[in-house]
Amino acid sequence: MSSVQSIIGMNIKLVRTKRAISQREIAGKLGIEASYLSRIETGTVPVSCERLYEIIQLLKCDISEIFPDPLEVETQFNKLNNTS
Repeated sequence: MSSVQSIIGMNIKLVRTKRAISQREIAGKLGIEASYLSRIETGTVPVSCERLYEIIQLLKCDISEIFPDPLEVETQFNKLNNTS
């Protein structure tokens, strides 16, 4: 299982590339560096709920395209329930 942060980042990149939008374009509209958006997409930095909302709006996508199915991710909750 992958972390939620990694899957969300990967999904942002997938949607962005499907729509042929550059990191620079999205980053400029968000007021952040393209390198920071790259780190969001690789899951190396956490992203706030507000920033996620802005990204979803800019990409004109559905929230389900960004957020993973709960069965695809590893969370503290999953770890606790799988050990009992």
